[in-house]
Amino acid sequence: MTEHMTLRRTDMGLLWVSQFVNTAGLMALVPIMPLYMASLGASDATVGVWAGAAIAAPALPLAITTPLWGRLGDRIGPKWMVVRALAGLCLAMALMAAAGSPLALLAARIVQGTLGGVVEAAAAYVGSAASEGSRGRALGRSYSATAAGALTGPVAGGTLVATGDLRPLLIGIALAALLLGGICTVRLRNPHDARRASVGAEPARAALVSMCARIGWIPLTAGFLAFFGVYGLIPIYTAFVTELVPEPQQAGPWVGGLHAVMWGGTLVGSLWWGKVNDRTGLPLRTLVIASGVTAATVLIQATVGWLPALVPLRFIQGFCFAALAQSLMLYASQKAGHHERAGYVGAANSFLLGGQFLGPLMAGGGMALLSPTLGVLITGICVAAAALLVSAPAIASPRSGSYAARTSAAPSASGRRRSRSSGRHAAPRRSRYRQGRRTGRRVRGGTPGHAPAAPPHAVPDRSRQPRPSVGRRV
Repeated sequence: MTEHMTLRRTDMGLLWVSQFVNTAGLMALVPIMPLYMASLGASDATVGVWAGAAIAAPALPLAITTPLWGRLGDRIGPKWMVVRALAGLCLAMALMAAAGSPLALLAARIVQGTLGGVVEAAAAYVGSAASEGSRGRALGRSYSATAAGALTGPVAGGTLVATGDLRPLLIGIALAALLLGGICTVRLRNPHDARRASVGAEPARAALVSMCARIGWIPLTAGFLAFFGVYGLIPIYTAFVTELVPEPQQAGPWVGGLHAVMWGGTLVGSLWWGKVNDRTGLPLRTLVIASGVTAATVLIQATVGWLPALVPLRFIQGFCFAALAQSLMLYASQKAGHHERAGYVGAANSFLLGGQFLGPLMAGGGMALLSPTLGVLITGICVAAAALLVSAPAIASPRSGSYAARTSAAPSASGRRRSRSSGRHAAPRRSRYRQGRRTGRRVRGGTPGHAPAAPPHAVPDRSRQPRPSVGRRV
């Protein structure tokens, strides 16, 4: 494979459908997980604990294994990591369909986080295969599939919950993942050929630390804080909206509608922010702006008391949230070499997944101690801290970029002289011999007492040598 392979529409379409199936299937289970746990035998006192553990279970193993899968993808090719993730999703869904107890379902969710990760594998593939000038748009299209799946998944789950049996949904996701894995095996191209591990290769832990240091601990920590705040808002938001509605029965439709509005904004913003990143080439600046506006919308929601005002605020929140992950992924891929991008994208993704796991866990535990309004304020402050933390590297990044642009745009003086003296209509150069002879003649005709200047090359003066005689034929 060539190093500058472009991302085909066929490849992008396969990745988009794979991410959509993965996200839609998983988001369909999230709102109905308590009902499914109750059908497996969980008691009324423990159904909430089992459901919360099952929802959060894939995030932690996914955060741990994503950098390792990314490093393996740099060796054998990101294509096989996409196939592996689809196979892991198929296995996890089959185990969930066959689970007969809450513990078995929890184990299947852990398998899903360990072997799955279709969204993360697709992001690593896009970061490796897309060209330099179109990588931002490609990442934006990739993450738009996640937003579309999160928007349609709960609708499908709510429709199927009336049947009383969720196993057809799980089996359908498993079959779709198996079919997509087979198609990707045949049709998806590998951005680069497989490479053998070097003899002095770093251990996995040392390589991960090296990649994080190259990307920068400050941008990675900012990504963690942003996802910690945004996903920490999820378990608090239902109680927050319940305080604003006139009747508790109206809380469910309002929460579902505001959730859909946010993911609709994410779907629209994913494509727009990708174009912005390609046009500016400054993903850290995009990360600062998007996280700052996201924090502002969350903080305003905590202070406003009018329920309809939450609708535009949630749309703006989702629109700006769409820039967070793809901007950090683009920045990580810029710091990596061609055969290292999957590992760097995986390392950056692990910080986002860590915030996605710990945010809801700590926010759910703090609901007993804090009011919903105060909880929303704290999550907004976390996102604002991410914007402030990454602002210094973002300010330094355009300076270095503009300096590089100035130095590359302004040629050196010697380069300008070479450009003037070259070309089709350039004046012929004088030979050093002719310049030397003219200099010598000028010195010989000058003041007495000066030695004549020698020509640069010791060439005999052929003008004083007699011509050889040539015999004429009679």
